[in-house]
Amino acid sequence: MRFVSAGVILALVGAAAPTLAANDQGKAIFAERCVLCHQEDAHGAAGVAPSLVGTLAPNLGSSEGKRYLSQILVSGMIGPIVTEGHKFSGLMPPFRADLSDGEIAAVINYVLGTYNGVADATATSPIAPADVAAASAGNPVATDTRKLRESIGVPR
Repeated sequence: MRFVSAGVILALVGAAAPTLAANDQGKAIFAERCVLCHQEDAHGAAGVAPSLVGTLAPNLGSSEGKRYLSQILVSGMIGPIVTEGHKFSGLMPPFRADLSDGEIAAVINYVLGTYNGVADATATSPIAPADVAAASAGNPVATDTRKLRESIGVPR
C-alpha cells in the first residue's frame, strides 16, 4: 500500500485552487443570469431555451466556433434554431453591456467544464477574454449570431 504525503496533497489542492476560483465566478454568473431560462441543470426549457449539456464543446475546434460561443453572450441571438431535434424561436439576450470580457469568458468556460466535459474550466481557457473582445469588435447584433451559427454548421 502506498501513502501520499500531506505535502503532496496540499500541492495538488493548491494547484487546483485557481481553477476552482474561476469556476466559482462562472458558476455565480450562471446562477444569476442563465438558470432562469436554461435551468439549474442546464438542460433548458422546452420551447424557451435549448440545453447546454453536451452541445457546446464541438465549437472549440475552430476560431469561428469560439467566436460563436463568445458572440452568443456578447450580442445574444434571435431567430429560429433547431438543437437536438427541438425547435426554438426565442431571444437569447445580450450580456455585453453588463458583463466584462473576463466574466463572459468565465461563464462560458463554467458551462463548458461543468456541462460539456471540457477539462480546463478556468476563467481564461479555452475561451479567453481576448476571444470575447474579438467577438465584440464588430459590434454584432442578435441576428448576426444566428447567421454565424448557420455558417459554421453548428450540430443540430
